[in-house]
Amino acid sequence: MLATSAVMLALAVIAVVAGQLVGGGRGRPVPLFTIDLDVAPERRFEEVIRHFNASIQRVFRVLNHAPVRLALRELSAKRGPEDRELMGEIAGIATATGLPEYGIHFMQMVYELNSVMVPIVNITPPLPFLQGPLGCTGILIRRADGVVYQGRNLDFAHANYLQDLVYTGIFTKGSGEVFRAQMLAAYSMPVTALKRGPNGFSWQVNTRFLDHTGGNLQLLRNLFSERRRLNGWTVRKVLEDARDYEEAVATLSTAKLVSTMYNVIGGVRKGAILARDPDGLARKLTLGDHNFQCREDYIIVTNFDYYFHDVREWFDPTGGGGIGHPRRIAAQRILNASDSLTPQLLFETLSDFHVQARDTIFRAVMSVEDDVWNTSLPDCARCPSPALRPAESVAMPLRSAWPMLPGELFV
Repeated sequence: MLATSAVMLALAVIAVVAGQLVGGGRGRPVPLFTIDLDVAPERRFEEVIRHFNASIQRVFRVLNHAPVRLALRELSAKRGPEDRELMGEIAGIATATGLPEYGIHFMQMVYELNSVMVPIVNITPPLPFLQGPLGCTGILIRRADGVVYQGRNLDFAHANYLQDLVYTGIFTKGSGEVFRAQMLAAYSMPVTALKRGPNGFSWQVNTRFLDHTGGNLQLLRNLFSERRRLNGWTVRKVLEDARDYEEAVATLSTAKLVSTMYNVIGGVRKGAILARDPDGLARKLTLGDHNFQCREDYIIVTNFDYYFHDVREWFDPTGGGGIGHPRRIAAQRILNASDSLTPQLLFETLSDFHVQARDTIFRAVMSVEDDVWNTSLPDCARCPSPALRPAESVAMPLRSAWPMLPGELFV
């Protein structure tokens, strides 16, 4: 009951103060930083924090009210300490920003708390970081020559200031790249990632809202009583340690989680979408198999179990068409109308008015086999800049398989 009361207090009070949030900032490429895993956890994100500190402070000024601070402190204490490495990163971020550790600790629980949802409608009220921040679209396509591409839209509530926290982190060990990830400043968990190699993989998380009565209580039990490893930290360890695509899929299919999630994973000539419950796999879509309402050359997911006829999909207001016009169906109309799926078509699909959400803050088109990491901060209805930001593909050249220069794709 203590943890539940703290969650409810945080939701109620933040709803009152969230109206003070203001956006701003001009368009820019996705910033790029090296995160050296050989460096002490307390110092890994110093450069990132120096760059983003003003944007981080804007967010935490909204939370700087006594009832909110009390709720966040209580949540952090009820959760207890994380793995030593993650606690080191939390302490380092707190020191670099001058913010309390319990506030940074709370940030690491954002995904898990975001999975809470009312039974019918995907409502995104003005609650910074808590409600509805991770609505997404994930698509895996197989080109005619067999090469797999992954496309992702990350939809984050309050895009007008959260887009200013996005960066690409190149995680290294021994001067070599381990993986690269789309990150949010002050949050240690990857949101989109790619691990290069002959059997490497690309990955993204999509919010999968709780799917059964009692799910909210189960989430709180996993978070505060069983103290399971946070979903994002589980994924980060997979990105660091998994030797190949098969090991990543196996671990992300079976690891105990705090809350539900979708893992969208692309590989060399293969791909899968894993719909996860905290204790196991609810559904797996495998690229190339016969999947519900999908052709054999693509699979797709947004935030709803459409293959289980989840009615909530039809109440999702985030797409360009609003309620009654699911983003997934709009994307499939475009994909189904094409005889041949290409990276260019994938990008155009993600950019479509009815597919892109009003708060899409990040877009990626990735391929392990073609060595492509092409990311952008898109223009969206709630984004801080009216101009589409240029692609960023540092150290990941677009090969002839995609006959466009990075800048041309975004003209």
